[in-house]
Amino acid sequence: MQRNRHDAIGNPSMYAPPTPTLPIILLSVFVGVGSGILVLFLCFETFGLGVAWSTGLTTLTIMAAVAGTAATLSRLYDERATGMNVGFGCGLTLLIALFAGFCLLMGLFAGTIALSFG
Repeated sequence: MQRNRHDAIGNPSMYAPPTPTLPIILLSVFVGVGSGILVLFLCFETFGLGVAWSTGLTTLTIMAAVAGTAATLSRLYDERATGMNVGFGCGLTLLIALFAGFCLLMGLFAGTIALSFG
């Protein structure tokens, strides 16, 4: 069934540009981080893989879970915003990882200073 401009007269949102949806982005990030924690534990503790393999599989799992959840929920809600929701979800996940890494480095630096001069 093809849509034309006469079908949009009763539905003005048909021509509105798609926008990213915050609940979809946040839910996809929560699912990604949660699945990453689970996969890291399973790979490292249960299966006995090394740190490098566990971290690599965890990273792949996080990105796949974020993208899959955002794409599925976007498809159900508004399929025109799928790319934006996936992009914002992966970007937010990257920002969370960078912030956590920065906090860890600052904590290590403060601990080193405290042990050196304290």
